[in-house]
Amino acid sequence: MMKKIFYICIAVMLILTGCNNPRKASPDFISGSQKKAVVYFANAEGTDLVPLALDVSDKTAQELPEYIMETLIEGPVSADMSRTVRAGTRLLSVTTDKTLAKVDLSKEFYHEQSIYDVLALASVVKSLCSIQGIDQVLVTIEGQPLLSSDGTEQGILKESDVVFVADTLTEDEANITLYFSDMNAENLVPEIRRVKVRRGDSLEKLVMQELIRGPEVQESGYTVPPETKIRSIETKDKVCFVNLSSDFVTKNNVGSSAEQLTIYSIVNSLTELSGIDKVQFLIEGEKKDVYLHMTINEPIERDVSMIHK
Repeated sequence: MMKKIFYICIAVMLILTGCNNPRKASPDFISGSQKKAVVYFANAEGTDLVPLALDVSDKTAQELPEYIMETLIEGPVSADMSRTVRAGTRLLSVTTDKTLAKVDLSKEFYHEQSIYDVLALASVVKSLCSIQGIDQVLVTIEGQPLLSSDGTEQGILKESDVVFVADTLTEDEANITLYFSDMNAENLVPEIRRVKVRRGDSLEKLVMQELIRGPEVQESGYTVPPETKIRSIETKDKVCFVNLSSDFVTKNNVGSSAEQLTIYSIVNSLTELSGIDKVQFLIEGEKKDVYLHMTINEPIERDVSMIHK
């Protein structure tokens, strides 16, 4: 089978092949079970893949493919690494057939043929090929073939098929939907914005940054005080934890109805992202009982009644 090669024409060539794989040709085993596996995340700059060894001695052969994929989707813990698989990607299924691993992922996994997608696909192929007996991977998107930039099917890939060129291309692009106040401060109005996603940044953080920056449409109004700073933001179990500076409270001297527009502009914008159902607000790292008047001590769900019809 002709090898499928991913090319992005940039100056420096980084070739990731099986010969660079730090694991041994035959992984360590205990009583016939695999002891170690390797998952591949991106480096902090998002320009290369870096290996992370996993202790899988407690995993059965049937459990191992799903465990590796869930580890990739969850992302790294170390600050020296960044995720390759987009936040919000869901594992729909993973099965093995002799030496072939078949992975079906949600549509969030693959947007366009860019360095981001090349790294993501390479990390999946190389990680699954660290499983004993697996040397081929087939990735599909919601049951449909994964296509290359020229429209051809990627098909079955081996580690040696994953070759790419990269250096300073560290950005991707995405559409996000933001909600701002209408000019009467009565409802929320949507604004779709095209943003650049730097490697290592999350869409959750970008959504908050753009809300703080304010609307680009003259008929819309600010909902978040521009002095607000993002202390941290992360999503766990479909709840996005948004940790904001005290300016978010002290600089927003509005009434109860405008206060709801502020809260739900954030909640509705973030729940537009796949994998987020609720938002938990934190102020300087701590839960508050109320924002100004509105209770915010528990995760808040999306409210479409606030959106202008």
